[in-house]
Amino acid sequence: MRILRVNMTKLETVFEDLPQDWLIIGGRGLCDQILKAEVPPQIDPLGPEAKFIVATGPLAGTLAPSCGRISVGAKSPLTLGIKEANSGGPAGQKMDKLGIRAIVVEGAPSQDKMYLLSISKNGTVLEPADPYRGMKNYELADALYEKFDKKSSIISIGIGGERRWKSSSVGFTDTEGHPARHAARGGLGAVMGAKGLKAIIVDDQGTEAVDIADKKFFRDTIKNWAEVLKADPQAQGMMKYGTPAGIAPLRSIGSAPSKNYSSEQTEGFENLSGPAFEKVNQERGGGLKGCMPGCLIRCSTSYYGPDGKYLTSGFEYETLALLGTNLGLSDPDVVAKLDRLCDDQGLDTIEIGSALGVAASAGKMSFGDAGSVLALFDELEKGSEFGNILGNGVVSTCKALGITRIPAYKGQAIPAHDPRVAKAAGVTYTTSPMGADHTAGITYEKFKSKDGQVERSLKAQIIAAALDTFGYCSLARIGNSQALLGFIKDLLNARFGLALELEDLVRIGRETLKIELEYNRGTEFHKIHDPDPEFLKTEPSAPIGNVFDVDPDEIKAIWEKLDSLVPY
Repeated sequence: MRILRVNMTKLETVFEDLPQDWLIIGGRGLCDQILKAEVPPQIDPLGPEAKFIVATGPLAGTLAPSCGRISVGAKSPLTLGIKEANSGGPAGQKMDKLGIRAIVVEGAPSQDKMYLLSISKNGTVLEPADPYRGMKNYELADALYEKFDKKSSIISIGIGGERRWKSSSVGFTDTEGHPARHAARGGLGAVMGAKGLKAIIVDDQGTEAVDIADKKFFRDTIKNWAEVLKADPQAQGMMKYGTPAGIAPLRSIGSAPSKNYSSEQTEGFENLSGPAFEKVNQERGGGLKGCMPGCLIRCSTSYYGPDGKYLTSGFEYETLALLGTNLGLSDPDVVAKLDRLCDDQGLDTIEIGSALGVAASAGKMSFGDAGSVLALFDELEKGSEFGNILGNGVVSTCKALGITRIPAYKGQAIPAHDPRVAKAAGVTYTTSPMGADHTAGITYEKFKSKDGQVERSLKAQIIAAALDTFGYCSLARIGNSQALLGFIKDLLNARFGLALELEDLVRIGRETLKIELEYNRGTEFHKIHDPDPEFLKTEPSAPIGNVFDVDPDEIKAIWEKLDSLVPY
């Protein structure tokens, strides 16, 4: 396996061997290792000293189910700490088939120029991206597929990344070539833009199947796992309705946000959830699919509009909540259009949805009024003064409007799991090196009680760090974390001819968190952000009336058990 290094100052690329110590390290853990070794914590996230990393998991090219997630890593311009965001789509699988575990981009081109990087079995090419500058992601994908093989994967930024907005995402094409999968959190699209990269094209045509040391054990492991998924209620629910199934139950207990995390209800929210949502979509020709080859869960919603044509995909719970109920909207066609706009401009639906909710509370738009929401998306596209404020996220929006009720932790918008309800999530938001990030560790176990939530958060954070490192999709989780880690362990042993134990995987999860915690101690992450949101401790959530009341001293001591706590 290799690392591809791209120097944007010299416009040169070079391959180097992946260190043997990193044989099974990919994704989040590999991004962390590279940042720790090569990027001083004090650097400007958008400066030439910063690095932008794309890393795949160690099992991606095998097409093992749910093992193809791809990570993007950098110092975040939003949180000013270490950051990883990950995405679905086949790009990670193609990178692995090309023998590339990570792409490390450094430096910056002269005169703010932009480039395309294309990668194939024949090597790499850096070329000017002048014809593509200013394009949004859908137009860009169409244009690039006129030039490159249509089976290639495209990693790109829209206008958000070009403008260095702190809410900007990194887009990935799905199996149908739609740029609808996004590594969205932390503003890492801005870092890609600052490196002068408009797009990376990954073409694995002509490559051979990846080497697997024990093919029979590998096949048997996957066959057995398929039976496990059939018996797991969590997996079966995801297969049936995808993540939209979460809207109704989580809104009914007040966790999915409504009208800027207020106690007001969004009427008709059931239209965004489960059976009602999927019934309408299937009647139009849409439905659930896998975002990458080999997926057994197939939970990605491909949503079709009233005209029976494709509108958006990757249309999931967080987006339905932050661009839907959080804005007082319950029409799935409207929310789908907003999702398409975010994907096209290259914006995090969570960060933008949160910023728009604040704007509505301040009278800049009206809750439940699609027209007023679309008017603000026009401001974003134009890059007007207020559009730039929104594009830089919820903290930027609050400060511009003089609002002190800020729905963010460490500079990053709260996802669609209210910490007053999902109290372990609140612990994760306040302690995680990732800031307020639902992928960093969420659990609803005994959610009504404040007791034990610190330990539950820590367990969830260890498991999440491990899964992100091995490229496993968190949407394909089952209830038994020990069995899940055992599945990944067996696949790693079969592919590489190893004898890993379960504790080896847990240790990697712990080490990943340790690197992140240490890195952030040298950044501005703990110094410049507002305190954790006070309103969550004083405004009861509706309808259950919870506040976030986990003991602060217990939260501060969370990392004392990092080495000893068994996370399953």
